[in-house]
Amino acid sequence: MILHTSYRIKVLVLALLGLLLCSDALWAVAKVEIEQLESDMMRYFSTKDRASFIRVTNELRAACKDAGDERMYYIAWGKLGVYEATQQNFQQAFDITKEIKYNAQENGSIYGEYIAMHTEATILLYQQNIEAAEQAFLNAVEFHHRHFPNESAGEDLLELMKIADDRKDLKTCARYARQILDEPNVTPMHKGRALYWLSQMAFNLDDTAGFNQFYHEMELLKETEGLSTLKPVIEVNHCILNGEYEKALQLADELEEENKAECKALIYHRMGDDANAYKYMQQYKHISDSITAASHDNTLSDFYAKMNDDRMQLEQNRLEHENNVLRNRLYAAMGAVVLLILLFFIWRGHKMAKALRNDNKMLIYERKDAERALTDLNELSFFESQTELVLNTPVKLNPVCSRLCDATQAHCYKGVTVMFQTAFDDDFEIKSNPDALKKLVAHLLHYSARFTHEGYIKLICADAGDSVLFSVTDTSAGLGNKPANNIIGMFSEQGNKIRYVGMNFNICQSITRLLCGRIWHDAEYTEGTRFYFELPKDPEPLLNIYKNRKGGVDSMTKNL
Repeated sequence: MILHTSYRIKVLVLALLGLLLCSDALWAVAKVEIEQLESDMMRYFSTKDRASFIRVTNELRAACKDAGDERMYYIAWGKLGVYEATQQNFQQAFDITKEIKYNAQENGSIYGEYIAMHTEATILLYQQNIEAAEQAFLNAVEFHHRHFPNESAGEDLLELMKIADDRKDLKTCARYARQILDEPNVTPMHKGRALYWLSQMAFNLDDTAGFNQFYHEMELLKETEGLSTLKPVIEVNHCILNGEYEKALQLADELEEENKAECKALIYHRMGDDANAYKYMQQYKHISDSITAASHDNTLSDFYAKMNDDRMQLEQNRLEHENNVLRNRLYAAMGAVVLLILLFFIWRGHKMAKALRNDNKMLIYERKDAERALTDLNELSFFESQTELVLNTPVKLNPVCSRLCDATQAHCYKGVTVMFQTAFDDDFEIKSNPDALKKLVAHLLHYSARFTHEGYIKLICADAGDSVLFSVTDTSAGLGNKPANNIIGMFSEQGNKIRYVGMNFNICQSITRLLCGRIWHDAEYTEGTRFYFELPKDPEPLLNIYKNRKGGVDSMTKNL
């Protein structure tokens, strides 16, 4: 039993390890799928293909729900609300925000509640409700700091920084930018945007030392994170503040027309070439006047710029993870193979354990058979060795038979009923040996109980003049028309096993002989099995008749 339990524990541990390997591999595959859908969502966000955006976003939400990725599930839902705002569907956008909040509260998701706040603030910004948007972002920052103290609230602080910059509140803008840099675990993207704005402010204030400090930090960020925050305009400004005017003019040619004209006007002014400075200033003014009204929507432009930065980051992540796709699939395949091997061993172990249990059961049966055979053999030997018994004890049949039926009921299969039927009053007595009589009836009842799986077992006592006729009838498979001396053997074949059946009939024959009676099997009964035995009400006259005959009591049963 100890070895069997140890084997099951080993199999269970192996199965758990296999499931862990498979789950890790499947999670890796699911992660790649989520990242691909996230990249597609960001790509469709900046288009008017509303149907494709909604389809991809819903697929992303479903994949995140299956993978248990709570955060990306709510982020994707929030993007859906923001997209509706970009299409001027503000009421629908706010309805989505309410759905997110209600769902998050229903499921106890604190992060979902934060996404609802952040999305609402973004929608207000698109609606040009600047004061309400600013307050909403401040609330989101406070909520984020309170519930996620070890995470950066840079996303909301970045929006607050841009709002302050739009209203030319440089002091507040700088405060938000520095707060982004002080956030715990700030993302490289947010850090780069904050450094960019701080460097621009330092340039506008002609603060060379401050600008060079931020420029150096952006260089380190590019080296460590591979994030391209050193935009051409930053390189131009770095050259201008550090007096490298010729290099600044060369770099300015890489800028867009508007920025190029403005930068060259400033460079020539610092070089003292006012003619060229005036020429490029006029060119800059002409370009500025021709810009469409849509370009003045700084909030939308900045948001698209941020979304493009995010998409670039996602593309970079996707390229990084595409190198691992084959490895993840290999892990999944290996995990599947390991799982199949483990399942095979579990199945084989289960089969072996079942066979072991069957063998143990057979050993138990064989042990019990051996014990019962010894007991039956002792009992048979005892009665076979007796030449006579004391048969003058009054025995009340009904109480004795009733108690034996009750005792047999406890050993029957479920649904089998043991019944007793008598033609005598409860006070009716016969002379016999009570112990031998009880054993005789008990053996016949117990034999029926072993082989009767449904129906009934019935003991009947009938009046036969000078004797009592007993019958034990059951609804077992029946013994057919076998000869009386062969109806019950001691052993029977069960498959490839030899099982001990019992010596019940042999013992009953010996007891009946000693009780001056006779016993036989009713071969004509076809609805089950039926035994008869007949005992004298008073055996004394029979004993006197046969007492002096050769063979004594044995001569009475020589025909059996």
